Amino acid sequence: MHKKITLAVIIMGFSGFVAEIVLLRELLMAFQGNELSIGVILANWLLLESAGAHFLGRKISRGKRKLGLFILVTVLFTIFFLAAIYATRIFREFLPLMPGEGVGILIMFAVSFVALLPVSLLHGALFTSGCQLYYLYSGTGKRTHDSSALSIARVYIFETLGTIAGGVILTFVFIPWIHAIEIALAVAMINLVICILLLHPFHKGRRQPVRLVPSLTLLLLLTGVIYLVAGSGAGKLHLSSLQKHWKNHHLLHHEQSQYGSITVTERGQEYTFYADGTPILSSPNPDLVKVEEFVHFPMLIHPNPANVAVLSGGPGGVINEILKHDINRIDYAEVDPLLPEVIRKFPTPLTERELNDPRVHVTGADSRFFLKRTPHTYDVILSGFSDPSTLQTNRFFTREFFSLAKSKLNPDGILKLGVPGSLTYLGRELTDLNAIVLNTLESVFPHVRVIPGENQNFFLASSSPDIKKAEATRLADEIRKRELELSLMGQGHITYKLDPQWKDFFYQHMEEGIDEINEDFKPLAVFYSLVFWNEQFSPAFNKYFRQSQAVSLPLIAGVLLGVFLLFLLISSRIRQPLQPALSLVIFSTGFAGMLFDLILIFAFQVLFGYIFYWLGLLVTAFMAGVMAGGLWMSSMLKKYSSATPAIIRLELLIIVFALLLPFVFTGAGDLLAHTWFDPLLKAIFLLLSFISGVLVGSAFPLANREYLKTSRSLSGTAGFLYSSDLMGGWLGGIIGGVVLLPVMGLTSTSLVIVMFKILSLTLLLLALKKVRLPKA
Repeated sequence: MHKKITLAVIIMGFSGFVAEIVLLRELLMAFQGNELSIGVILANWLLLESAGAHFLGRKISRGKRKLGLFILVTVLFTIFFLAAIYATRIFREFLPLMPGEGVGILIMFAVSFVALLPVSLLHGALFTSGCQLYYLYSGTGKRTHDSSALSIARVYIFETLGTIAGGVILTFVFIPWIHAIEIALAVAMINLVICILLLHPFHKGRRQPVRLVPSLTLLLLLTGVIYLVAGSGAGKLHLSSLQKHWKNHHLLHHEQSQYGSITVTERGQEYTFYADGTPILSSPNPDLVKVEEFVHFPMLIHPNPANVAVLSGGPGGVINEILKHDINRIDYAEVDPLLPEVIRKFPTPLTERELNDPRVHVTGADSRFFLKRTPHTYDVILSGFSDPSTLQTNRFFTREFFSLAKSKLNPDGILKLGVPGSLTYLGRELTDLNAIVLNTLESVFPHVRVIPGENQNFFLASSSPDIKKAEATRLADEIRKRELELSLMGQGHITYKLDPQWKDFFYQHMEEGIDEINEDFKPLAVFYSLVFWNEQFSPAFNKYFRQSQAVSLPLIAGVLLGVFLLFLLISSRIRQPLQPALSLVIFSTGFAGMLFDLILIFAFQVLFGYIFYWLGLLVTAFMAGVMAGGLWMSSMLKKYSSATPAIIRLELLIIVFALLLPFVFTGAGDLLAHTWFDPLLKAIFLLLSFISGVLVGSAFPLANREYLKTSRSLSGTAGFLYSSDLMGGWLGGIIGGVVLLPVMGLTSTSLVIVMFKILSLTLLLLALKKVRLPKA
């Protein structure tokens, strides 16, 4: 029976990780690929796991039928996992949202919380219950502090082993070959089989038919799952959920790549292509006003645009308009190289003409990678990214990208990009968003021109002052000289767009905007874009959210000092001062672990752009480190009478790691110009994830060992410290992903970890001094 419990714990870790990553990917797509939601989603997962471990798990552990309750919770977990996937796809039916419409941070929090609630709560309960079952069936004999601590440590390790297996199988087997509904059903099959195995001893040698009811129920459920997978049921569920997500649209195609998801819908005779739920282009009838303005303003201003690069959104009108000029070469790249392939699957005369022209070269690389590695230089670079709302798109609005673009422009070359705008009202949110893009452009280019517009402001940047001299008359002359056949951009339209009143209107608002620069590792534009979208969907909440822009290291230092003093006060007034000290150590370690995860996820997205695919690998490497740290420290428990010296050393190592982590990425972006650096940098990311996992995983068994010396309850200790770990992760996910990283940047976020760990270490040392624990 002990081996079956061990296997059940491993499957528990496997299932929990698969559910976490699959639901994270589904919610990420539901939130238009906004990576800031990663912190919110992970935080909600940890919060609910913590509640499940501390409350529901302890209640199960105290019940009379511990194994039966464990099996029941396992079955419920698999059912709600499938239901949660379906819920993430259909939640828009219950909200006033259309496909492609963005959401604010409050909706992200609420939707992810509700979707994850039953799944995370039940999985958290399984950990505490599993610790109790493992101890009961371990055959260790008389209960001691050491045997209890060892049981908790082993469950932690076995669960992590399952997590690692889940990460590998999910990344290399499940995701490439089957969709999310099928993944959930596969997890259900595995769990139902292990539940039947666990029930077997209940029936051995017994003839009462009533005892067979649980087994027969499980067998019926397993048969139903197999029927869904083998037949067409899984496919119908998958298609039904997608169609509900894309309500009022005829869904033609949905496909996932390592960058995200590509969806094609049809309305009338019009195809619309979406990337992560955001509309990218439509064909064969594009928005002519938008397309002509986007293309022809920079093309007409440049005296002889022969070579052009299009970064995103080329087919569906843009390339067609460029080809009206005397062009030698057009290089077209998408942030997701799968998109041009999908466009070819749904051709129209317009896209066929664009992509089959011999002057058009379609690259299979990410747009920023393409620009970094191309040997060509350009007269015009058109950036089709219109909003730095995600880390992926923000990569095309940073000082580093603008410097790269400048290096790829000819001396009189022009970079063109767009940002949300208005000709009637620029609120504080739009003002700040435009201001940070303008400031960043002006920090790189000597000459920047803004053409304000309704819905979108166009920014033109160049090393040549000519971009500011071109007026409406000259541009109209160029249209006639080049014999361009344009639908809407005549002299009257150009005169209206270039009217000085719009420029004056824009720059008057810019005087009230922020004076900040957007950088790769300090993506302030993502934060201000989120503030802008929050104002659309949660204006009441946004009044408080935008205050987070005032967050600074001194402010956080003051808050952490207050927390330290509170714990110090509690520690001084109880009999066991080590308990609050250890809980803060574990809480701050969970906080640090989440921030290490987010730092690496964010840095990977900034440098490579396809975290959607590598998310599982990075978390798997982290969990492999957690297991290695747990095994390492579990072996140490047998050698020393006290674990506190090891805890102190571990705290110091986390501080050193947090101090060194930001420097690893300095200059990495420049080295990516060389293809040989790709695999090396990816290996470094996996190594850093592993090391951070070792540091986090080592703390749990050590703290359990010391805490059990002051507590009589194994399940209570396991549940409390596990909850402390998860609650620390929750706090790190909420403030780290949404505030610290976008507002303060990578380096300052690492310093927050350093400050927190210094305070937790200080509290531990003071507690040890008070109780005078013997040294190892």
